[in-house]
Amino acid sequence: MGIRYYAYPLAPDVVADAVDEPRSFLSDDPLADAWGLGRPRRADMLYLDKCWRQLQRLTHPPDGAPRPAHALFAGNVTHTSEGWMPWTAVLTPAAVDEVARDLALLDASDVDALLAPDGGGTAGADDERRYVNHFLHEAQTFTARLQPRGWGLVYLIG
Repeated sequence: MGIRYYAYPLAPDVVADAVDEPRSFLSDDPLADAWGLGRPRRADMLYLDKCWRQLQRLTHPPDGAPRPAHALFAGNVTHTSEGWMPWTAVLTPAAVDEVARDLALLDASDVDALLAPDGGGTAGADDERRYVNHFLHEAQTFTARLQPRGWGLVYLIG
């Protein structure tokens, strides 16, 4: 199935608890939440499929410092002989605010630059361009919803 990305909102009063124990604030079956497998799809979560890798590169180019938005995508699984161990992280409400503000500055021209041949992409990758733009928009929308509420989030790459 591959390594995928899932994020869930955190009310301000549980962020400190989530920092101590992030796994307890994640679903037991995030793919079912994202795809609605046997239950309604969760509308309050952020699902980035396998696009988290492109969004990492978009927000932290190899030749530069990471943007504030990179905090939403930072991390990687730990590979083992038996598969991988997922990465989990928590963003405080202040971090979500900073991420949302920075994500709002990114647009299709940034994705085009990322996917240009000299940016590591391939020319004519229209499907990939649509894919990355779609999930960039999803991340922008999700963080923009949390920002005015003063909420944090917990995410899983795995």
